[in-house]
Amino acid sequence: PVRMLHDAISATAYAGARLGARTVPAAAGAIAAETGTPSTEAYGDTPRGHFTLSALNGFWGDRLAEDRAALAPVLSLRTSNGRLRRMPGNVAHDAAADTPTATGKLVVFLHGLCESDRYWGYGAQRCWGDPRTTYGTLLQRDRSWTPLYGHYNTGLHISENGRLLAGYLQTLVDEWPVPVTEIALIGHSMGGLVARSAAHRADDHRLAWRAALRHIVGLGVPHLGAPLERWVNAGTHAMARLPETKPLATWLNQRSVGIKDLRYGSIVEADWFGIDPDERLMDRCSPATLLDGVAYSMVSATLSERSEGRFAHDLLVEHLSAHGTGRPNAVRRIEFEVDRLAHVGRRTHFHLLNDQVVYDRIRSWLDGADGAAGPLAEGIG
Repeated sequence: PVRMLHDAISATAYAGARLGARTVPAAAGAIAAETGTPSTEAYGDTPRGHFTLSALNGFWGDRLAEDRAALAPVLSLRTSNGRLRRMPGNVAHDAAADTPTATGKLVVFLHGLCESDRYWGYGAQRCWGDPRTTYGTLLQRDRSWTPLYGHYNTGLHISENGRLLAGYLQTLVDEWPVPVTEIALIGHSMGGLVARSAAHRADDHRLAWRAALRHIVGLGVPHLGAPLERWVNAGTHAMARLPETKPLATWLNQRSVGIKDLRYGSIVEADWFGIDPDERLMDRCSPATLLDGVAYSMVSATLSERSEGRFAHDLLVEHLSAHGTGRPNAVRRIEFEVDRLAHVGRRTHFHLLNDQVVYDRIRSWLDGADGAAGPLAEGIG
């Protein structure tokens, strides 16, 4: 009986792993095809479609980009009232057509893992009484910022999305209808890492829009990594030792490189190039450098009222990681300005997408450049 039970468990585990590894991406294509829509873009415009495709791309976006490119989103931006645009010129045209919406102050919102640009409306009805209200529309109304919402493949390496975003913004600024004087990047979760990566790329390659970059704001960003990814990494190594659980470990290791980058918060290519992505718990991230002239502002959330405690978190990201401080014996820290670190209690990771307290902080931070050195750019574009 013991042997029969052992064999049954093993057979089920192997069959399940084979099924997941071989058929899930293919099934995703079948689901999209069955909708009857003429394109994946159209399917992604439906509530069910954008949720499904965003989740799939978070888990398998790197593989889908190679095997089923139609299911993998290409970096796009949209205005509050416009469609997602792969070409920067189309975004600029949308803004110009909605005068006086187009201003020289651009705020770009970047979503997190398994999310899409639509997630910036999550909880808007609860918070503002209007599902169309977002931080972007509020900043547009209150401070004349022009909001743009990014959509990207969260399954790719964070550094790859940073590279794509840096190039996109350069073309966008070149074609913007008015000179660009200020740029702010606001990222939720992984989006904050993509923002930092794009800024480094622009700085290293001397892209013109870097001169106008004044703010990077992070909402629940795992700057020092996310515990769930580290647990999965350690768990797969443990499961790989036993024949009964090895196929499950193999299946879990097929999660996207974007997820694996969250293990320790990798934002540049040097953090992962030539390294086994499934090695066990090894922080190889480069020491974080903060760019001159950029004000870095970070918000963390915790389920408890207070942020004290070694394991204070918002369900997905630890408070210490979101503030870049790390634990007392941490090898790596990010020296964000203390005055630009904020905490909100009794909130989850997703409450940060729409919250009055968080918005008030964002607005006050963007009102001044006290954390940024030097005068504002005269105008680019």
